[in-house]
Amino acid sequence: MDNFSFPLEMEQAESVVKIADDKMSATLELCRPPEGDSYSLADLKVLLESNGVKYGIDEEILTKMIDKKMYNRPIVVARGKEAADGDAGYYKYNFRTETSSVPHILEDGSVDYLNMDLFETVSVGQVVAEYFPATIGVCGYTVKGEICLAKRGMDLPPLRGTGFVVSEDKRKYISVMNGRIELSAGRLEISNVYTVTGDLDLSVGNVRFEGDVYVMGNMKSGLSIMANGNVVIDGHVGSVTIRAGKDVILKNGMQGAGTGYIECSGNVSGKFFEAVTINAKGDVNANYFFNCNIESGGKIEVSGSKGLIMGGSSKALTTIEAHGLGNAAEVPTWVTVGITSENVNKYNAIGRMMAKVESEIDILRKNLLLFEDAFSKGLKNEKMDKAVYQKIKQALTIKENERELQAREQSEMALLIANMGKSKVMVAGRVCPGVHIIIDSETYIVTSPLTNVEFVRQANEIVALRRTQN
Repeated sequence: MDNFSFPLEMEQAESVVKIADDKMSATLELCRPPEGDSYSLADLKVLLESNGVKYGIDEEILTKMIDKKMYNRPIVVARGKEAADGDAGYYKYNFRTETSSVPHILEDGSVDYLNMDLFETVSVGQVVAEYFPATIGVCGYTVKGEICLAKRGMDLPPLRGTGFVVSEDKRKYISVMNGRIELSAGRLEISNVYTVTGDLDLSVGNVRFEGDVYVMGNMKSGLSIMANGNVVIDGHVGSVTIRAGKDVILKNGMQGAGTGYIECSGNVSGKFFEAVTINAKGDVNANYFFNCNIESGGKIEVSGSKGLIMGGSSKALTTIEAHGLGNAAEVPTWVTVGITSENVNKYNAIGRMMAKVESEIDILRKNLLLFEDAFSKGLKNEKMDKAVYQKIKQALTIKENERELQAREQSEMALLIANMGKSKVMVAGRVCPGVHIIIDSETYIVTSPLTNVEFVRQANEIVALRRTQN
């Protein structure tokens, strides 16, 4: 700490100025003046400045020290100003950035598919996001007049994505379409949503759309939806065909009358399904299934205390969980989990197809090399033969993409086969006679009622174990 003293032209009178080590404050210990003398504000300011205190002097405190005769004790009379670092840049989003497709669980354990928070929509011309740049901050100073530099805040990178334009000042992100908006990992994606505000009936006709399809009313029998994105229907669904590149969500239920069909690359969920064929690469969820034929690439889950699979065939690669299977009338009900002979046959078929495609790729590559060698030696007319060369290149690209898809599918199948024996069927309530349980191609036929059981494969047979509750 710097210590300074300054005599004030008064006998045996000496005041002391001290500057803190960080130079952000200074104190003055004012000595008592000789009898009959007094200090002025100007005297004290000269005292401070001559001892190096130039900024942040509090004249009000100095005046108080004089008026109140505050002698022989150190008092803070000057303070520096800390630098204020700049704020980081940030985005303000004019839409809900988080939605959830997880339905609400009712008191009886069933699922309320009607009030699901599915996606956020925006309109063309809407400012969906605004960027507020980082600020430079405000510099500070010490009582000695030294500048304390501020750090500039950190700017964020621009948003990436599709379906919007950016204003000239790079501050505003504006939607170029009416559609669905999603924010994920710094990417802003706006995609088309085809919305039917009422019922999807003959007045609307079949729907074929590149993005998502949202039906706010019912979907009448005999119609179809083909979408590359999600399909969401608020009302009841009859005997229709739905194909989706992502999820299918029916907030009510579907009565398929034996011809209703759903196929998707994601999950399928709905309040109930009656006489519907479902083929989903993901999970399938509902409150009950009646006489349905289901194939799930994940699990099948039937929610609620009345969650029932009755009749038909339900197949899942991992798990089937329900409250009840079958009924007292012993309606034939087939429940299958794990790897089937069909899966093994498919895996082997993929291997054969990959070998064939690999051979075709090898032939195409050799032909390309022959053309390139001939071109380099001038043995071929490039104008006449270039078209053939380009066709071979295009064919090679197609075959390489085909091989990549096959390799991915084979890898997924190999993982499933490696997990043989881990699949199971869990039933919290009653399993009625007439139910066939199949796990990894082994079959168990229920001949008498069972309650609260878990079917698993042990060695080469299926056993029914007492189900443990979590």
